[in-house]
Amino acid sequence: MASVRYIVDPDLAAGYDFINSAIVQRDLLVVAARCSVVYEGRGASRLGEGDRLIIVKPDGAVLVHRPTGYSPVNWQPDSHVITVERQDNSILFRSVRKRPREVLEVTISKVYFAIAVHGLVDDAEFIEYLDEGEIADYLARHPEVVEEGLRIIRRERPLESGYADMVAVDSEGRYVVIEVKRVTAGLEAVKQLHRYVENFRKANPEAKVRGILAAPAITKDALSLLTSLGLEYRHIDVAKLYREAKREKRRGGAASLLEFIKR
Repeated sequence: MASVRYIVDPDLAAGYDFINSAIVQRDLLVVAARCSVVYEGRGASRLGEGDRLIIVKPDGAVLVHRPTGYSPVNWQPDSHVITVERQDNSILFRSVRKRPREVLEVTISKVYFAIAVHGLVDDAEFIEYLDEGEIADYLARHPEVVEEGLRIIRRERPLESGYADMVAVDSEGRYVVIEVKRVTAGLEAVKQLHRYVENFRKANPEAKVRGILAAPAITKDALSLLTSLGLEYRHIDVAKLYREAKREKRRGGAASLLEFIKR
């Protein structure tokens, strides 16, 4: 179980002891402090004194954040050596990488608070799901995921009000306009599919046309509207599609979109 220590508004001596102890124990360290930063390595930079958030991870990654914005203003992806020195009116924190040699020095003149967490564990698998285009590409290669007997005839079909993700022909010879969403489909997704179906009917007045909305989930209101418009919903498991697409890529067996269009 992780253990947490913290210190609030310490003097520099107590702040030094706390920060140095956290570094020695390879804790996750978060420090709100007034500091300046100097970097030398593949380039060089100097950041004047200001209030910053300093994060040091157990693997030696170091990030210095301003009070606003999500990107760090300075960082080291890892450190071979981290040292903390007590100076007359400051604490000098130094992170050194050997290859390429990079040195990040943070001179701390005031510590507002510091938190050290020891024993954090995170071994969960990270799954980065597909975006809508990648999902549609996979479904174009495997239309049976949407419905058995479908044959895709066009990806990104231009219509009067936009581009339909896919147009297919079903086992009974009817055209099927398919719109794909990677998140829960709401009313706007249903309205979008309806526009595409009506555009397709207008351009092909003699054709029998269906509309399918493929998404991992759909809101109650959206499903009610979809049904009232004579359209259909198909559940897709985005995590499963990601795993299958990844497996295809490893096998090298997936046809490219260009190859698919040429078929």
